[in-house]
Amino acid sequence: MGVKERKREKSKTEETPKPSEKEKTESFAVLEETELEEITHIPEVVVETKESTLTIEPKQVDVTLTEEIAEPQLAISFVKPAWGDVDETEWMYSVPSRIEDMKLWANEWSDYLLEWTENKKVHVMSLATFISEPPFKDLKDKVESFKQIASVLVDKEVAEWRDRKKRQLRIYWKPLEDWADLLYQWAIRTGKLRLDVKSIVIQESAEDFASLPEKDIHIILTLMVDKRLAEWVDIKKGAIIISTD
Repeated sequence: MGVKERKREKSKTEETPKPSEKEKTESFAVLEETELEEITHIPEVVVETKESTLTIEPKQVDVTLTEEIAEPQLAISFVKPAWGDVDETEWMYSVPSRIEDMKLWANEWSDYLLEWTENKKVHVMSLATFISEPPFKDLKDKVESFKQIASVLVDKEVAEWRDRKKRQLRIYWKPLEDWADLLYQWAIRTGKLRLDVKSIVIQESAEDFASLPEKDIHIILTLMVDKRLAEWVDIKKGAIIISTD
């Protein structure tokens, strides 16, 4: 009897099932899913951190752009005359009836007009511009004011009429001799030694002297030749070559 019982116990032990390959595969799959959940959970924190950082950057860009746009607006400002605007000194915006007062009045306005044109880089002041630009547009008798103020500048030899109707005034807020020296220094500095009127007006439009009337540019080139700073290449076309000796 003892021998048979041992055989039965042995057979029971052999019948105990071992883990099959399917069960092993399923267990590995569960482990892999668990590991994947742990791995994918970590980047969520990183993504949230990046998103929070990105939301700050557009605000910083907006502030910078606003500051850059605001700066040119501050640079553009209207400089009032020393006596103020029409609300402060109304009497300065009317042509005085007495001759002595009118001369003093016109002299004050002529000094301001000379300063205004230099600040605005205006070489020819027309009546149309005069009556539309502040503070001149606040003058009561604009046409007569323009003539009286312009006449003072003409008498001082810093301006001249360009038409018989006296509607366009050439104002020399910088003498042509000074322009000749400035143009010569610019040509030496930039190495542009061959110049003519058309090329100055068209190709050098960013320079202050390019906005001068073409007639005056020709006179300036003539002054440079007279000073032996240049020689004529074609006097009719206003073409010169800069002297470097």
